[in-house]
Amino acid sequence: MRGTLLRACAALAVLVALGRPLAAQGVEETRLLRDAAARESRGDLDGAEVVLRRLLAASPASSGGLFALERVLRAQGDPRAILPVADTFLAHDAGASGVRSLKLRVLVEVDSLGAVEDEAEGWLRSQPGSETAYREVARIYEQAFGPERALEVLRRGRAALGGGDVLALETGDVLAQEDRVDDAVSEWAKVAGAEGTDIRAITRRLAGLPQGGAAAGRKLVDTLARSSDPRRVRAGALVAVELRLPDQALALSRRVAQGLDDRARASFLSDVARRARDAQLGDVATWAYGELGQEADSPAERRQFDQRLVEISLAKGDTAAALEAQRRVVRSFTPGSVDHRRASGRVIELESGSASPARLRGLLDDFRRDFPDAPELDELAATVAGALLTRGDADGAAAVLEGIQGPRSALQRGYLLLEGGDLAQGRQALLLALPGLPPSQATGVIQFVGLLGRLSPAGANLLAHAGVRAHEGKGDDAAALVGDGLEEVPEGDRGALLAEAARMAVTEETAAGLRVRLLEGYPDAPEAAEASLALARYRARTPDGVEEAIRLLEDLVTNRPNAAVVPDARRELERLRRMSG
Repeated sequence: MRGTLLRACAALAVLVALGRPLAAQGVEETRLLRDAAARESRGDLDGAEVVLRRLLAASPASSGGLFALERVLRAQGDPRAILPVADTFLAHDAGASGVRSLKLRVLVEVDSLGAVEDEAEGWLRSQPGSETAYREVARIYEQAFGPERALEVLRRGRAALGGGDVLALETGDVLAQEDRVDDAVSEWAKVAGAEGTDIRAITRRLAGLPQGGAAAGRKLVDTLARSSDPRRVRAGALVAVELRLPDQALALSRRVAQGLDDRARASFLSDVARRARDAQLGDVATWAYGELGQEADSPAERRQFDQRLVEISLAKGDTAAALEAQRRVVRSFTPGSVDHRRASGRVIELESGSASPARLRGLLDDFRRDFPDAPELDELAATVAGALLTRGDADGAAAVLEGIQGPRSALQRGYLLLEGGDLAQGRQALLLALPGLPPSQATGVIQFVGLLGRLSPAGANLLAHAGVRAHEGKGDDAAALVGDGLEEVPEGDRGALLAEAARMAVTEETAAGLRVRLLEGYPDAPEAAEASLALARYRARTPDGVEEAIRLLEDLVTNRPNAAVVPDARRELERLRRMSG
């Protein structure tokens, strides 16, 4: 009784607010919908209901009003109340499939299964040629009566609509829910390649099967590959790409491409290349872009494909293919142009990992001759010098850097001096490089240079050699060098060296081992606090490591309350405690 009175009061308040009667043809639907939405957002569900019922009384075929009212009634716990409103709507628009679906869903929710069947069969009788009607009724029947009834409706729909592949996706979905995977694949195969069918709509279904649908995917591709319909074979190639089946994808793509004329072939190859790149199928993407490049109409178009080839070849570790494509990019530009210069520099970068010292020096000499004032010279000279130093050609590295000014070459010169044992000049060169380095790199260099100045001569010498290894990209080798040489330096250096070695390490396991060694052997070292936090974060990411991480953080907060990392440690500790329950 009290609820009825409250709703009546709310209704009266809304009527007063609306202020004037609404003529059926003068309803300001947008304004009323916004008013109802505002009331709903404030929690005034009764007020929102009154506004929407007033709107629907004046405009009973307002779909926006109907669905908004259904949402409000559902929030009030009375979804059944939408049924007479839906009947009124359908009396004005019997073909509204969305409203019929809504009514069926509500009937299922309120357990009116007899009414569900009557309503559904009435819909099918009134619209016997509607694919949507059969699709929606099947979906409701599966929920209300089970998959067999849903399959029965879908078969009726297929027969009524002319057979063939009608409703094949939906039929496959129901079969898949019944674990009849082979039958589901057969249904999905019927629509693969059909006009309007999105390949990803099929691959998403396969991915949702147990074990990701790998076996089902291969079966689908094999089925499509055997088809005499070129559209289905093409669909099979694209499905193979989407499902990351490289051998089938490449073989089918080649087969499809051979049977297409120029325009269709270019479109297909572009589609395969894009999908293969997204799926990280490097060999398939390389083939597709290579074919596109060979058939390009202009040097500029060929260049676009070659630039893609460079990226993909590098991603799959094929530097030789990347170099071949990059050299074609160089030749596509006008000699002496800015683009030609940049592309030539890229060739030197790509060659630095494998070319002989003599070839590298020759490439750089040619670049300096052709582009004596190029801004890329600093970066290129540093790259070549680093490559030469890695190959043991310290003299060649020094010669390459001669006369080059810039932060990258100064940095490389500094490490070259450290490798030669000149720590004072090496530190000075590193300091000179700092202003031109990006902050992410400068921070590590500052820390390294600062530590070099604080250590004993023996400790600084050990750190210098390790720093050179880390700069060459051999972080774990650098860490091992410090770990093996620790006994040869004063004890006061060891904590700082272990902390720096952990920062140099590439793998988390190597860094964690060094931090454990620091905490166990040198717990009073200033670097122990930072090492504790880093080790705790690592442990928290490992299986069964949360408890140990919590212990490490508790010890850090308790024993080193004034350490700079303690605020971060407290936040991490709170997060881990919440995680552990």
